[in-house]
Amino acid sequence: MMVKVKFLLVLFCLLWLGGCTPEYNWRELTVADERAMVMFPSRVKTEQRPIRVDGIELIFSLTSAAVDQSVFSVGYAPLSATLDSAQTERLVKAFATALATRVGQPLAPQALNGEVFELESVVAGQPSRLLGRVLIHRGMLIQAVVSGPQKSLSKENATEFMRSLVLR
Repeated sequence: MMVKVKFLLVLFCLLWLGGCTPEYNWRELTVADERAMVMFPSRVKTEQRPIRVDGIELIFSLTSAAVDQSVFSVGYAPLSATLDSAQTERLVKAFATALATRVGQPLAPQALNGEVFELESVVAGQPSRLLGRVLIHRGMLIQAVVSGPQKSLSKENATEFMRSLVLR
């Protein structure tokens, strides 16, 4: 009888511990051809495709991770050395504007300076947040974005992701 009780207690403890697995399992990765490091909250997936922005052809890569309904991503594209500063400024504006348009908000002025900006909206009837940052670093366009419903994407986790982006 005592063996059965011990077995049940061990089984209960294992099931309880299994239920305590954290949603966020932060891991540090290099992105943008090793020009940046960032902490992702779960396993990542990277996709790549050609895009055309403001008349400029880019090979855009997107490394992203999802936790519940929230998405954490860093997109990047190497820039041609033939682009001038006006063209790179237009690219930053185009990418930042696309994020603001996606949530139906005006573009925050700091978005054009490579700083983190926050946008709030309602998606599928739920208050949602989006934090973004678009910049040019060592010949690479880099766009960091975290978005999701406010009820599951805490301001702390969103800010932690954005703060973890370190340029190299």
